[in-house]
Amino acid sequence: MFDYLVSKVHETVGQMADHRKTDRGHDLSGVVMSAFAMFSLKDPSLLAFKNNFEVRQENLEQVFKIKEVPSDNGLRKILDGVSPGSLRPCFEALYKAPEVVEVVKERQCFAALGGFVAIAADGTEHFCSNHTNCPHCLVRNLKNGEVQYYHQMVGACIVKPNEKTVLPVFAEPITRQDGATKNDCEYNAFKRLVPNMGQVLPGHKKLILLDGLFADGPAIRAIQDGQMDFITVIKEGYVLVQAARLEESGQLESFTWTKNQHFRCTAKWAHGLVLNGANQDISVNYLQYQEVDTRNGKTVYASKWVTSLEIREDIVPEFVSVARSKWKIENETFNVLKNHGYNLEHNYGHGKSFLSSVLAILMFLAFLVDQLTEATDSLFQKALMVAKTMRDLRQKVRVLFDFIPCLSMNLIYGIIARDLKLGLSP
Repeated sequence: MFDYLVSKVHETVGQMADHRKTDRGHDLSGVVMSAFAMFSLKDPSLLAFKNNFEVRQENLEQVFKIKEVPSDNGLRKILDGVSPGSLRPCFEALYKAPEVVEVVKERQCFAALGGFVAIAADGTEHFCSNHTNCPHCLVRNLKNGEVQYYHQMVGACIVKPNEKTVLPVFAEPITRQDGATKNDCEYNAFKRLVPNMGQVLPGHKKLILLDGLFADGPAIRAIQDGQMDFITVIKEGYVLVQAARLEESGQLESFTWTKNQHFRCTAKWAHGLVLNGANQDISVNYLQYQEVDTRNGKTVYASKWVTSLEIREDIVPEFVSVARSKWKIENETFNVLKNHGYNLEHNYGHGKSFLSSVLAILMFLAFLVDQLTEATDSLFQKALMVAKTMRDLRQKVRVLFDFIPCLSMNLIYGIIARDLKLGLSP
C-alpha cells in the first residue's frame, strides 16, 4: 500500500507548476519528493537526508522516484518558493484512489442519518523563534519585552470513535497574509480551510467537529456555504441562556443510559435555538451531556454542543462519542507529529517566504500515507507486531532502507515481518 500511495504522490507532484523562472537545475518534483521522503523516513534534518543520499540512492529512486538531491540549502531555497496551496492536489489524489475511498467509507458515522465523514479541525503551533523570522511570521510581544516570531496551522483529520488511525485531510497555514500589518488567526485560517476540505473530499457528507472558538456566526456560515454539517463545543452565549430556560421549564428532551456498568450517562437536547443576537437567522440544535460514576456520584465528564444535525434518541450515544472524538486532532494527530518521530516543532528550515508552512504540510502528507498504510496494509501490521513498537519499526525500516537494495517498501516490511529472508552467500 505504501508504494502505491507514494506513486500517487509522485504522479501529482510531477504536475506542479514550477515557480522558478530561471535556475531550474534541479527538477521540482524531485525536490518536493525529497522533503516528503525525509518525513517518511523520519530523518532528523534535511542535512541528514542529503548526507545519506549516496547509501540510499538506489532505494530512493525505486521507492520515492528521486534521482538526485541538491544540497540541504538548495532544497530549502527551492521549497521556499512553493505555495502551500499547491500541495492540496496531493491529498486529493490520495483520496480519489479506490482503496482509500473504501477506507473513508468504513469510517463513516451516523448511518441512521445517511452517513457522515467526521472531520476534526483545530490549530497548532509548529515554529517559534526570538530571532529567525520571515514576512509571513506571526509576531508575539512578551511582557519581558522580547519578541517572538512563530508559525501555526489549522489541521483537519477524519476521525471515528474507537478507531486508532486518523486520516489527515489538509492543513491551512496561519501566517501573516501578503501586505497585512496584523496577525492572521486560527479563525480566519479555518474559513480558508473549509473550501479546501470540500475539494479534497468531494461527494462525502462532511461533519466538522470543532471547539468553542468556532461557535459563532461567520464560522457556521462558512461551514454552511461549504454544504457541510457541524458539531461545535459551546461554552458561553445566548444558546446557553435559552437552554437554561428550557431546562427550568422541563422542556428539554432527555435520555439516560449506562456505559461500562458504572457510568450513568444523561443527555438533554433541544432543536431550533437562535445562535445569538447578531445572527438571529442561524438556527442550531443543542445537546448537553453529563457522565457520572455511580460508585461515588462524581461527574467524570460533561460538555455542551451546538449542531446542525437532527438530534434523535436513537443516535444520542453515538452523537456524544463522535463529538468527543474531536480531541483526536490533538491526541492522535498533533501529539504524534510533535512527539513520535515526525518532530513537527523542529525547525527543518524557515526561509523567507513559504518554507516553514510547506514543510509542515509535507509532513502532514507523509503522516496521511503512514496512517493509510497502517490502516490497510496487513504486511505493515505484521511488521509492526514483530517490531512491537512504532519507534522500533521505523528504526528497522531506516536501517534496511540504507543498506539493503529493494524494489519497494513492501519488501522491507516483509523482511521485518519475517515473511522474507535474506539469502546470504557463503
